[in-house]
Formats: sequence, C-alpha cells, structure tokens
Amino acid sequence: MVSQYMDGELGPDEKKDFDSHIQSCASCREGLEEIRVLHGLFASAERFPAPYGFATRVLANLEEKAGSRLRSLLSIRPLFLRAAQAALALVIMTVGITSGNLLLAERNDLIGQTAVQETFSLDLFQATPPDSIGGIYNTLMRPSHEK
Repeated sequence: MVSQYMDGELGPDEKKDFDSHIQSCASCREGLEEIRVLHGLFASAERFPAPYGFATRVLANLEEKAGSRLRSLLSIRPLFLRAAQAALALVIMTVGITSGNLLLAERNDLIGQTAVQETFSLDLFQATPPDSIGGIYNTLMRPSHEK
C-alpha cells in the first residue's frame, strides 16, 4: 500500500490504518522513508529532451523484432509440424469415412430394398383432406390412377 499512500490514492479509512501501522512497525516505517527519498530524487532530477527521431527508432526496433519473431515462427520446423497435423487430420477423416461406409453397407444388407422403400413412404398423408397437397399426392399415387 506504500505506492498508493505516496500517490494519495488511499481512502480515509485505509490512510488511517496505514498511518497507525507505520507508527507501530519500524521496518515498514524505514521502507516508507526509503521510498520517500527515492521519490524525492526522481522528482528533483533534471529532465532531458529525447533526441530527434528517438520514438521512431524505438518503434522501428520493436517492429523489426516482431518481424524476426514472425520469421522464426515460419521456419522449417513449424511447417513440418503443420504438415504432420494436416496429414493426421486426413488420416482421421479417411478412417471415419471408410468405417461409416462399411457400417452403412452392413445395415443396407440387413434392411433390404423393401424396408428402405417403406421407410421413405409418405403414409403420413393418408389422413389428409382431398384438397390438400397430401390428398392430391395420395390420389395421384393410387394404383387406379396410373395410366
């Protein structure tokens, strides 16, 4: 809380508690005095203007370091790892598709052609009014209506 105390950011209750602690604790009181001395040194230090273009050079150095990091990320090793990840994903997809096709082939053998046709029949339209789309469909699909 020393920094907050020095900056005047403590509330009244916190400031009161801090002051009472500083009065009773010698080590904290010494620490506070050291920080006050440092604060005074910085406050009284002479200020120098930065040389022309200083900020531009600093930002350019930061961008250059970021660029070198990007280059290191795109080196051979990460490309190899990306290729390995892509290959693994392709293997997993191929195994999944193949096993799915095998399961469907076995299921189709068990169900048979007539069961598939019954599954996709539109029996839900049987109890429909004749003027509805379902009723028209039923009328058209009756064996007597075939030409």
